[in-house]
Amino acid sequence: MAIPSTTEPKYADSKDRPSGRYARFLLWRNRMLRSKTFQKWAARLPIAQSIARTRATDLHHILAGFVYSQTLSAAYKLGLLECLKDRIATLDEIAGACELEQDAALTLIKAATAIDLLQEVDAHTWTLGELGASIHGNPGVQSMLRHHDLLYCDMADPAHLLRAREGAALRGYWPYVDGDHNDPVAAARYSELMADSQHLIANHILDAIKLKPGQRLLDIGGGTGTFARLASERFPEASTAVFDLPQVIAAISPRHRGAMEVVSGNMFEDPIPKTCDTISLVRILHDHDDAPVDRLLSRCFDALPNGGQLIIAEPMAGTRNAESIGHTYFGFYLWAMGSGRPRTYEELKAALQRAGFHGIKEKRTHIPALVRVITAKKPNVIFY
Repeated sequence: MAIPSTTEPKYADSKDRPSGRYARFLLWRNRMLRSKTFQKWAARLPIAQSIARTRATDLHHILAGFVYSQTLSAAYKLGLLECLKDRIATLDEIAGACELEQDAALTLIKAATAIDLLQEVDAHTWTLGELGASIHGNPGVQSMLRHHDLLYCDMADPAHLLRAREGAALRGYWPYVDGDHNDPVAAARYSELMADSQHLIANHILDAIKLKPGQRLLDIGGGTGTFARLASERFPEASTAVFDLPQVIAAISPRHRGAMEVVSGNMFEDPIPKTCDTISLVRILHDHDDAPVDRLLSRCFDALPNGGQLIIAEPMAGTRNAESIGHTYFGFYLWAMGSGRPRTYEELKAALQRAGFHGIKEKRTHIPALVRVITAKKPNVIFY
């Protein structure tokens, strides 16, 4: 059986022709895949059938992804996940708890079961599935669910969002993006989300680093001090401090202030304390564009003593087996937010080198899709 051929495309100018064998192969492959003749031929081969089924399923998951996320949103908003916390329930019980007609409740139950939010116990009862149960252990996921409606609103017309992000709903949720640092409601929103979601990743970061006795850590942009507080609990012989905007610092509970020093200020404008030999930036850089990132890294470099250490912890683009989380999810999220972009390890390393840091290393974390950690040193001797 002969493989069907395709016609080589014509280019108006030789400069338009792709260069390199790999580029030409990719164009040939894509022409083959969209050819109906090739599709019919491939459908007769067992190996090709298996590949075709996998690709068709993958494509459908992409097409249906928004429905999956909205199923999770509905399960959370209607109280389905709370209803099944530590219990097994019938359809009648679930419908009553969610205030839904039975047919509507059954539609939600089946949809949630199919994506592992729920699990069928028998033909008439359900409980939480593995993913549904894990949400109860992660308050950060619940906080994200509460504000993701804004992102979903923006993503209802992604073409418009890409052309005009100034009016994005998510951007209005984070007014500090446009320089408004005086909105107490926004500050409280930010602090709550950061505090809840910090628990999701803090222990992964602290497992990857070590603070020695006497070491002094300053967590810049540390919100209400969740990471600094957890670091002081993990390494009690080290000292910690948190640096953030005055209205954010003001929200720190008095009972937590004794565990750490608190310093208020704008990380881009106000002096960064020079009393610490270690600085951490936890999920800070990806929220900002390249110029502010370079400026902040230079300010951190200047604030550290010779031999001081910088710790960067955030999700990164190009993470193996989590590529879609970096460039797809965070790419669009940060675009809608109006500031920042996901960066690869190589991009962050280059930015650190521009600021003067050396000894740049990645520290292994348990779940790289959630957070990766980079450490860098300020040289012991600085030559000018």
